[in-house]
Amino acid sequence: MKSTGLYIHIPYCLHKCGYCDFNSHAVDPVEMERFVPALLAEIDHRADASGKDREVATVFIGGGTPTTLPAQALEAILERLRQRFRIRGDAEITLETNPATLAPGLFERLRAAGVNRLSIGVQSFDANELKLLERVHSVEEVHQTVASARAAGFDNLSMDLMFALPGQTAERFRAHLATALQKCPEHLSTYNLTIEKNTAFYKLHREGRLEMPQEEEQLAQYQQTLRTMADAGYEHYEISNFCRPGRECRHNLIYWNNGEYIGLGPGASSYLAGVRSRNCNLPARYIREVHATGQAVEFEETLEPRQAMGETLMLGLRLQKGIGIDAFEERFRTTLRQAYGRTLDGLLEKDLIQLDDNRIALSPKGLFLADSVILEFIA
Repeated sequence: MKSTGLYIHIPYCLHKCGYCDFNSHAVDPVEMERFVPALLAEIDHRADASGKDREVATVFIGGGTPTTLPAQALEAILERLRQRFRIRGDAEITLETNPATLAPGLFERLRAAGVNRLSIGVQSFDANELKLLERVHSVEEVHQTVASARAAGFDNLSMDLMFALPGQTAERFRAHLATALQKCPEHLSTYNLTIEKNTAFYKLHREGRLEMPQEEEQLAQYQQTLRTMADAGYEHYEISNFCRPGRECRHNLIYWNNGEYIGLGPGASSYLAGVRSRNCNLPARYIREVHATGQAVEFEETLEPRQAMGETLMLGLRLQKGIGIDAFEERFRTTLRQAYGRTLDGLLEKDLIQLDDNRIALSPKGLFLADSVILEFIA
């Protein structure tokens, strides 16, 4: 039986942060009441269409901010997933949460409903930086969220931090790392702030009102993160992700290993049997289409072999261990060198990749330049 990941997208947020380019929309209590039945209907439809011969190894409820929904709605979603999909008894079930949405008893109810991993959007332990990022939670709410999660029995916590913020120094980010490590998270994600198109930050940056740190400063903060996390006993298993041994995010590993997954909710993507599809973004349209047809897919394509090869390299090179060449060549019935010989030689000459008899991976230099390196394989 095929092993699959399930992703559930909850599109609502208390506020859309200036840097965010995810599919997120302002909280709308009336619409949200209509959204949950639509999501349950899509679960039913996709389970009938794609779930009968698949075993679900991971569930990830993301957003947006899933905890903008009331606890009973999240419980109903989890119950319907268990009813309609074959979810393994040891499945990793992750839910993202914003410290500003912590409600009394919420984590206890989520734990009882089967959630066994929380991903907490911290971003910073500095009040001024949180204000800059337009986060709606306070530093104290971060501490309360972690304490409440531990008290509710969660022994698998992930925390997100952002670095290379305007005006941020390496010393200040080192202090954020130290504070996070005092919480003993099983997993920590550290993301370099990037300016994405169609965001408020993009407009400010173009107008010269948001100055980013120089590349040398950004690199210094990244290298500092690598040292600090290694000294604390964490494994650097993906460009931006660190974990205690054995606590990798199993759901994200499905993506990075180019495995199969089903996406449910507005804007969610799926990848099954070589076919990639995506739901429409707008929640109101999603609700209408699901109620009319059971699904809201607006885009679908079957990947050509060259596309599939490029995406396998694009995703797999994010992993510290890289990609097994034998597995790549067996999957695509060609050699890596036949497919990308000139690209490989160019990247090796620049010391951006490492290549041995059965593995290709980014070099230490290539890790920081990962986006530009990866583009070489999908251009």
